[in-house]
This record gives sequence, structure tokens and C-alpha cells, in this order.
Amino acid sequence: MAVAGVALGVAMFGGGGAVDRPGLPGGDLAAQLDALRGANDLVRATRAEVGRDPALYPTAYGRLEAALPGGNRHLPGIRPAALAQLARTDLLDTPAWRAQYVCLSLSASDSPGTSRAADAAAVLERAGLRDQAESEALRYLRAPDREDDATTSLATRAAFLRTLACLDRDDQVSRGALARLAADTARTDQSVPALYAVEALRAVGEGARATRVLRHADADLRTADCTGPEPIQRAASVLLRGQLTRQARACLLPALHDPDTQTRWLVWRALTLGATGATGTLDAPDKSQPLPAPLAIVRPDGLVAKSPTQLGTLTATYNAARALTASGRQQQAPDWLTRRLKRLGSDPGLDPSDRIMLAMTCHRLSLACGPQADTGAREAAERAVPARLTMANQHSWYGATAARAEFALGCPRTSVASFADEGAALPARSLRVVVVLADAGCATEAGRLTEGTDLVAQARKALHDGELTAASDAVQAALASDQNIAQTFWDDLPALLEPYRDAEFPDLYADSPGGAASADATRAAYYLLA
Repeated sequence: MAVAGVALGVAMFGGGGAVDRPGLPGGDLAAQLDALRGANDLVRATRAEVGRDPALYPTAYGRLEAALPGGNRHLPGIRPAALAQLARTDLLDTPAWRAQYVCLSLSASDSPGTSRAADAAAVLERAGLRDQAESEALRYLRAPDREDDATTSLATRAAFLRTLACLDRDDQVSRGALARLAADTARTDQSVPALYAVEALRAVGEGARATRVLRHADADLRTADCTGPEPIQRAASVLLRGQLTRQARACLLPALHDPDTQTRWLVWRALTLGATGATGTLDAPDKSQPLPAPLAIVRPDGLVAKSPTQLGTLTATYNAARALTASGRQQQAPDWLTRRLKRLGSDPGLDPSDRIMLAMTCHRLSLACGPQADTGAREAAERAVPARLTMANQHSWYGATAARAEFALGCPRTSVASFADEGAALPARSLRVVVVLADAGCATEAGRLTEGTDLVAQARKALHDGELTAASDAVQAALASDQNIAQTFWDDLPALLEPYRDAEFPDLYADSPGGAASADATRAAYYLLA
């Protein structure tokens, strides 16, 4: 285990010689991870329950779902002020993606004769996002991010083309960009981005065909085995093929209760195509099993709240795996978690962007998870770390460097500017950079970046200020740069961490004293205690 090995190695031998460390805690960590178990059998980011406040993504797809036959008879109109406020404050996505969700939300309106472009533009103007969204979308269609894989690039370009069409700006997209999108649509083997690309190109008067997806669609849609593609991918294949087989219908029906609004919307669309009989001709829609009413609930202001279903993520699961490793208990990973990871590793419909994180998690837990994880490990080795860390590429830089650390691929050839101008204490972002460099084997570079900074004093202050993750990163950075850590710090550490323990699940830790446990804070705590 590359990262754990580095962390544990410097923890035991760095910092000016041997020190007495407390015995490994976390005897009940594996069992208490049940408190972070998501409905999808992955680890949740936090034990806190997700609220019912509205968000852009569920509003977009929830309104589309509610507008389907059998949904809300009178879909509440969407209040422009409420949608603009949501677009302005829902910061999980970039301006162009937020514009996409605004356009989708307005496309499900019951009001005839309204101008979608004018409505969307007015909402985005009100939110202060229109210029940023249009610029981002046009820029990406001209030159997609080189760090994005082929599937992510295709899905993003399709979404941004639809956004520009919604805003009457698609005439600014070059013929070359449209031709490249059509060619990539024919090459992809992923049904969902292929469907969205075909529909986006059709919306601007261009033809496209999902050649590779359609080549395998008949076989996929006629198998009675429902453990193959994810429901959203199967539904997209149905819509691209234009036919719904009885086998596909049987596999899709349970997904009408999926917690994800986009999945339910695509499945609904697929199921309303009808059923294909044994002769292969399209029969009338099957009325023997009427479809249930759509689940989406639209509020009086036209918005849709986030799903109350508590789902886990691979990122949080990886943090939990790191906590188990740091506590020496990776072999005790819960059965529900290892089963889920192995299922994902054998799922041909797994989103390609999830493969590397799945591979990292399985590697950390010494699990053989299957072909998707194997592919992710190869992709991690092939993924280039940007030559220089910048504000623009920090996310991709960190991800690529962390992957190299996990698989012990060696220190990447990359440069990081000195943090000297940021003051005596290093900000949390800078600490993360130092730690991931050290984990990847770049000890010299990590030492250079921390020279002159009292990281142990910074860690103590962070713990007193209620910042567990920053404190943990400061200590890991101190160990990596061979700063002396006095025995008194290790002696004081259990008491300093005590306020961060979850009240109900004391082997889990919270980001701040008295808070709910989180996967990242738990990882941070065990890295301190390792």
C-alpha cells in the first residue's frame, strides 16, 4: 500500500528519531463504518442526513420526470427569481453546467408559446452567470480539456452544445467542432453520452449515429440477464435503438424507483416506447403492467428538492479504506462494502470516470475487484501529471498525483511554485499539495515547499481551532519533511482528538468538535494516530 506505507514509514522513523506512539486505536472502526453506509453500499461522505433543500440537478431532471405522461397533471410553473437564486448559489457545478440545468428545468414548462432561449437567458442574467456560461461552453467545444477522458469529453460537449442551442448561441460553434462531436459519438461504447450527443446534434440540425453502441444494442437488449449494464445505460440503448424488448422492459421496471432523477427520467422515456414481440416487430405499448406515477415532487415554486436517499461515493469509500489501512485493519473491511466494490469491478456499465478511484480503493484494501478495477489501474499508470501545478489544473493535478502515490508509480515530473508568499502558516490547499507529493515519493520537493514553516505548531493550532483535516495534513507534511515532532505532541494527541470523536460512534471522527462523523475526518484522525 504505497500511500499508507509512506505515511506509516515517516510516522515511525521521521522527525528526528524514534518516539513512543500510542497503540493503534480503532478496534471497532470496521463495524462502525455501518453508520456511514449508503443506500448503494458505498461509504457516505458524512453521517449527517442530506436535507430536502432544492438543488439544480434534481430540479432539472425532476421537472422532466414530472412532466412525463402519468406525472403531475399541472406542473407548477417555475419562478424565475427562485431558479436564478438556485443557479447563483448551487456551487457544485461550473457556470456552463448550471446553465445546462437551468435550460433543462425550463424545458419542462407547461406554458405554451414561451421562448426557452429568452427565459433561460433572463434567468442566467439575473444570476450573473450568462457570460461565464456561454464563454465556458464555447471554449470547451473548441478545445476540450485534455485531462478529461473520451467519455467525459463527449458528455460535456453534448451538454454544452444543448446549452448553447437553448441560449440561441449555437451558431457560434464551428463546423469542425460539430464534426468532431459526431465522429466521437460514432466511436463511443457508452450509451448515455452517445444518446445526449445524438440529441444535441439533432437539435442544431446535424445528423449523428451512435455506431458502436448500436452494434451491440440488440444483444444487450435481448438478454434476460439484468446484471449487465446499469439501468441508465440500458435505457439509453433502448432510446438509441428505438425499440424496447420485453427483456429490457423487465430489467428497467425496477429502476423507476432509482434514487437518481436522471436515471428515472431516461428509464421512463425508454419504457414508453412499447414492447417488441418475438417476431421483432414493435407492438403496441404493454398495458398489462401500467407504469407507476413518476416519483419526482415539484414544489409550488417549481423547484425540486434533493433526494432524501443517502448515497455513498467512491471518494468517501477510498477515504474509509485509507482509515482502515492506517489503523491496520484493512482486512476487516465490511462484507457489504467488499461485495459492492467487486460488483462495480465487474460492471461493464461503470462510468469510465469512476474506474481509477475504484482501482485505488480496491488496491488499498488488497481486493481483486475485476476487469473495471484492472482497467482503472492501467489508466492510473498512463495518466500524466501536469508539468506545472496551476489554479486552473489543481483538481486534475491532485487526482493524477494521488493515483501515482496509491500505485507506487514514483515521483512525477512536475513543478510546484513556492508557497513562501502565502505567509508563515500554509493554507489547507497547500498542505494537501505537500502531503500528496510526499505520498508520491517527492520528499525533496515536499521539504522545499515547507522550509521555514513550523508545521507542528500549525497542527496544534488547527486542532484547537476545530480543523482536524488541516491538522492531520500538517503533521503528515512535518513527517515528510523530517521536522522534529516532540514526544509531548504524541502524548497530547489522544486528548486533542477526543472532541472530534462522534458521540454515537466513537471510532469515527468529525471534521469539527461535536459534529457528525465524516469519512475524510476519520481518515485524517487515523493518519494522526497511526
